[in-house]
Amino acid sequence: MIAVDGGTERDVLVRIGKARTAFLLLRPVWRSKEISLRTKLRIFNTNVKSVLMYGAETWRVTKNISAKIQAFTNRCLRNILGVRWPNTISNEDLLAKTQEEKMTTQIRRRKWKWIGHTLRKPHNNVTKQSLFFGILKVNESVVGRKTTGEDQPNKNCGK
Repeated sequence: MIAVDGGTERDVLVRIGKARTAFLLLRPVWRSKEISLRTKLRIFNTNVKSVLMYGAETWRVTKNISAKIQAFTNRCLRNILGVRWPNTISNEDLLAKTQEEKMTTQIRRRKWKWIGHTLRKPHNNVTKQSLFFGILKVNESVVGRKTTGEDQPNKNCGK
């Protein structure tokens, strides 16, 4: 969902809310002592992170949005690891222990995959046309326009 001003913050907040719901539904899994950390992280990636990242290819990621997404993910990972206040773990140690990448890196990778996928589509595909919409409109108006005397420098200016 893109707002009138071109922002996607509202969509990201909705996605975080849905991912939080998915995470909370799996609370018994996170608290279980019988399930290994590796399995919990796989469940997190498939059931929570996939809900969070749905449509991320189209997001305009700002520092604010990036911080909110990373904060949510870190909070979930800390919960899975059982790290609670007053115990702390740095974000870098958290990502290293869970072998996760920063969310901005994951979003960037998804965007590049989507762009590559879209570029391989036929030229008449709507998705591919929308990817080049602004660029093609500018180029068509410049290339397809006939020049008039007004566009050319006045040769008699200096005489």
